[in-house]
Amino acid sequence: MKLQTISVLAAAFLLASCTPKIVPQISKSATPLSSTAEISVIEIDAPQPANAEVLGTVRIGDNGFTSAKAGSYENVISLAKEEARRAGGNAIKITSHESPDAQSSVHRIKATILKVDKKGK
Repeated sequence: MKLQTISVLAAAFLLASCTPKIVPQISKSATPLSSTAEISVIEIDAPQPANAEVLGTVRIGDNGFTSAKAGSYENVISLAKEEARRAGGNAIKITSHESPDAQSSVHRIKATILKVDKKGK
């Protein structure tokens, strides 16, 4: 029984340690969106929409054990979108992006979580 418990804990630790570190800072919450809700990604060089309400920020980076696959740009963006959905946002504005380098094998981003009024365009 003890060995089984240790094995389960070890497996859980290994799975958790492979994922990037996610640090959300929500300043204003809204109703969470469904897991299939479309989240727009506004890249660094694009302006933030004037009709956007800021709900918070999210930082995603290396936890020290993150695999390169788990830290791919596509996966990091997907994780940021998940945090936006939880906060009730329908868009993220990338504010910082660091590509893999000598210090980290993963993409690291900072993004603002937004709720954009799509009717007011």
